[in-house]
Amino acid sequence: MIMENIRVFESVVNDAIVNKMEDAQWCTDLVQYAAYKCKIDGLIASAYLFCPQIIQIKDYIFIKQFWNHSVEDSMDYISVLEKQYHYDKKAIEMSVNTWSLGDFFVGDSGKLMDDDEIVFQFGNAIVYFWKNRVKNLFPDRKIIVELGDSLMGELGICVTMYEEF
Repeated sequence: MIMENIRVFESVVNDAIVNKMEDAQWCTDLVQYAAYKCKIDGLIASAYLFCPQIIQIKDYIFIKQFWNHSVEDSMDYISVLEKQYHYDKKAIEMSVNTWSLGDFFVGDSGKLMDDDEIVFQFGNAIVYFWKNRVKNLFPDRKIIVELGDSLMGELGICVTMYEEF
């Protein structure tokens, strides 16, 4: 066999992380584990999480899930944010688009949430898919999606998204 003709492109998630998962000893891979743990409804919801709705208000880009205002109230609230952050686009977008990764799992008292490697794997997956989502929607804009620690008053490891000029 000629090995130079075979290439494996790694996933955004380290497949060895399955060894840290609960009740995963029998699973051959993460796909099998995901289908076992999530079922079809959970996998559809996961696709929505990884490819979320995006809302554009004026020139600002937000994850729709984090924008807690009706269409009617959106322009008024943008005006409030513009005054609060002195029209700093990055700060305005970060104020809405920054979310603690732990907050995705409120109520989960399992030990996996205390494992930084697990949390970072989740965070890296979010970053990867959200970057691709906004790149697809806004190919000519430089929208940053990244992880950080205790951003914008959130606790712990956070994900954020903003446009950089």
